[in-house]
Amino acid sequence: MGMLSNLERNYKLSIDFQTTDDAFDFIGSFINFERSKKQTIRDYRLDRMKGLLKHFGNPEKSFKTIHLAGSKGKGSTAMFLASALNSAGEKAGLYSSPHISDYRERISIGGTFFQDQIYIDTAFEIKEGIKSFVLDDETGSNEPTTFELLTLMAFLIFKKTECTWAVIETGIGGRLDATNVITPAASVITHIEMEHTNILGDTIEKIASEKAGIIKFKTPVFSGKQIEVSASVIKDKAQIMKAPLVFLDDKIDSSDIVVTANGTKVLFKIGNKGENYFNLTTIGAVQAENALLAWLVLLELLQPDKNVKKLLIEGINRTKLPGRFEILTKHGIPFVFDGAHTPVSIKRLLESWNSVFNRKGILIFGSVADKNPDEMSKLLSPHSDKIIISTPGTFKESYPEEVYKIFCNYSSNIQLVKDPAEAYSKALELSGGEIPVLVTGSFYMVSEIRKLVL
Repeated sequence: MGMLSNLERNYKLSIDFQTTDDAFDFIGSFINFERSKKQTIRDYRLDRMKGLLKHFGNPEKSFKTIHLAGSKGKGSTAMFLASALNSAGEKAGLYSSPHISDYRERISIGGTFFQDQIYIDTAFEIKEGIKSFVLDDETGSNEPTTFELLTLMAFLIFKKTECTWAVIETGIGGRLDATNVITPAASVITHIEMEHTNILGDTIEKIASEKAGIIKFKTPVFSGKQIEVSASVIKDKAQIMKAPLVFLDDKIDSSDIVVTANGTKVLFKIGNKGENYFNLTTIGAVQAENALLAWLVLLELLQPDKNVKKLLIEGINRTKLPGRFEILTKHGIPFVFDGAHTPVSIKRLLESWNSVFNRKGILIFGSVADKNPDEMSKLLSPHSDKIIISTPGTFKESYPEEVYKIFCNYSSNIQLVKDPAEAYSKALELSGGEIPVLVTGSFYMVSEIRKLVL
């Protein structure tokens, strides 16, 4: 199809970047499927991503990788893995999505940002290199997408900063996700549930099949808790690929989990390896499960001795997870931020809420289009003293009026406050200085209120 000569005009390829915002604005100016609810599986392809990586010298081959897919928990599990690896003396990059307040969250060293100049220089490298990237029958006629360029950016940064490991989280699905171009040391699949049905399929089997697409030939696979249907799909795919498969439930002989407002204590035993103990700063039984899944992966890949195990556990313990039952206090009022956006994740969120507070709270809720607010409202309404429906930012399409009408079917103490800043002020007023506030429904809703609290 020829070179991308029109990009010089459309994306201002001749302009230098002064800040990280400039750098990510450039990346975000390409086709951004994250902002659209109308894409289908046909919009995703790997040929162009492979072509991009080859064009930039295949940076993904410069470090070892762990690849994660799943509906819930993959971001948390990835953070546990990266934090533990860095604690044990490795240099482990982390590529994850979405971000809550800053694009740099997507490309980091276990949650710690690189120097700003690294992001800026790498975006400039992409800007210059893409001028000679050729679109043809193999790569397709469309320009690269934002997510493809973010993935490329992550790999380039991990290479130039000499990372020894990179923990790579898929965006949507797995089989055709832009990240599925690596040959990982391990594939990890967290809990699978109904999500992105317009893209991944309208059954659990279809969705699980897309997630299981990250399984590689003879590469070990680790799976979190799954329902029988998902587990069966993963087993079949692993068997076809001759990949050793471990399920979390089959390896953990016993575990005792205590959730408090200060974190989560986990006593667990794996086979005959004796008891181990986590004292997580993160809150919730679901985070204990994510930490245990990360631990299984690390035991297999590193075969650590006693001293290294201690370092790995220290790294897992101090992992911080923004937007995952994160408690921040403002004017003496606890604000709980959780990006739960499916019925199953809402159930797990409420388990943690009841363990910590054991009372009703003020709810600020906002969900983007294509989610299931009806089921979530059924679950959340009985646990909410007062409910505020608001707008989860502008990054994705949302219909707060429709969500409000749905919640009205299950609660009478509810109001629509479309402006997030006004919703935040209303929550402070309704709290009376003592009732805790829960912000949930999407990471985008979390982002809007979290920045006001901070």
